[in-house]
Amino acid sequence: MSITTHAIVDSSEKERFFLNILRWGIAFFFIATPFNPYVGDVTLYLWIPLVFMDYEFIRKLSTVSLKILLFFCVWTVLCLAFWRYDLVIKTFALVLGVAYIHKIGKPVFSKIYVCMLISVLWCILQFSLYEFAGTNYSAAIGPKAISIAIWGDYATKTFTNQYEVFLLPRMSGLSREAGFFVSLLIISFMIRLRDFKLRAWEIVLFALGYIFSLSKASVILFLIAAVYPFRRILAKIPVVLTFSLFIVVFVSIANYLNVGVPAFFYENQSIAHRFSASYLVLNMNVPSFLIGCGKEYECFTNYQPIVDYLGGFGFKPNVGLLGVAMEMGVIGLIAIIFFCMYLKLDSYDVVILVLFTATVTFFTVDSFIILTYYYIYSNHTKSRSDLI
Repeated sequence: MSITTHAIVDSSEKERFFLNILRWGIAFFFIATPFNPYVGDVTLYLWIPLVFMDYEFIRKLSTVSLKILLFFCVWTVLCLAFWRYDLVIKTFALVLGVAYIHKIGKPVFSKIYVCMLISVLWCILQFSLYEFAGTNYSAAIGPKAISIAIWGDYATKTFTNQYEVFLLPRMSGLSREAGFFVSLLIISFMIRLRDFKLRAWEIVLFALGYIFSLSKASVILFLIAAVYPFRRILAKIPVVLTFSLFIVVFVSIANYLNVGVPAFFYENQSIAHRFSASYLVLNMNVPSFLIGCGKEYECFTNYQPIVDYLGGFGFKPNVGLLGVAMEMGVIGLIAIIFFCMYLKLDSYDVVILVLFTATVTFFTVDSFIILTYYYIYSNHTKSRSDLI
């Protein structure tokens, strides 16, 4: 072997080693939210700057889908027109995350999956300590303790709420909180099941992780299991009709429960938060109904005590499908529906999207939301072989 050839091979090996280490870092910070700092009321996800160090990804950006690029540009203009710079940044992060997994494929998704399994093992460890050593030991390796130990005053917002739900204490693994963890578990399981053959030990880990993180978000699994056999039938239903049905159902439930009344939200904080946007959307003044409330949520025709109540706990009435209307008004909601049609998503995709965003916003930058968008988008890829 000549000196020149040897140098080229050596350089190639160094590049592969660098990319391998880099992608492990991206995968870890993507999954392990407590390891990211919190500055200026924003979680700074360290995987985002690391992505731009992946030169293979940068090279592949030259083949970005024109549809996706047009969607992002139009949505950015709309957000800027409504003075929602924060949504531009969040949308960019979501698109970047999906694009990175889509473009790099198996070399990064396999690492994300391994880090997710490490999070499951961490969840099992948390549960074991809770049961056999005590709550203090379990909380000591919970997300809040981890983030504070690493970042101190810059610890990201996490919730080590290990109280019992459905008879068992709920653990959060390396996620922000238990609901986020179980959502990540479910969407990872769906992608893995779609693209690979699951081994027995993987199924056992999924089952243990699911049982040890039972929360209201866990219901998603049963709802998806119920609709999955009918996905081909759902795909034939117009997207506009599916969105309309969800809107009618959510608004009807919220008003039937009367979630905005103190007698309800004092006793049912979690449910009230999830249906707050669906309840409040009919109480918005006309300008806000069209373009959104703004960050202060002072946009209603009369006083809504639920807004102040939720705000006292750091919650905002912007979760779920109707949360889009709270953030961007009916114009923004129509834009989302139009983009789903433009990208040729079907009603099964809409069901998946609405279920996974029922407890957060459409713009939440978290691993399970990014994987949800990736799952939906990759369902319609002509060839999945160059993705996974």
